[in-house]
Amino acid sequence: MSAKMCWTTVSFFLLFMRNAQGFIAPRLYEKSIVSCNAFEGTVVVCTGPTCSRTGGKKALSYFEELAQSGSVTVETVSCVSECAECAMGPNVEVRAKDAKGPFYPIKNKIKSEDDVKNILGIE
Repeated sequence: MSAKMCWTTVSFFLLFMRNAQGFIAPRLYEKSIVSCNAFEGTVVVCTGPTCSRTGGKKALSYFEELAQSGSVTVETVSCVSECAECAMGPNVEVRAKDAKGPFYPIKNKIKSEDDVKNILGIE
């Protein structure tokens, strides 16, 4: 029997945004990447204007290239977070095979091939 190698990378950061009343309010965000063997499910890559400008199309090409056929489906949407997380893009919604919706984790700043490999569980 082989042992599973799993790791989690978690980082926290503050983002200052204007709320509906125009006040600047700090919001704590978490970025975590969990990798434990190969990912199975659906990844939804944001191709909205902000995410596209910050590297969403390149991230999409990495996902399409690296996703294992049959176990990972790659989809696109014009905005995964309905603009709530645009400043932290490119954003990717991660829907694990057995996860129940309607809200799925959104991973931020997915720009490099290594970021995509972390999500897909590729070493």
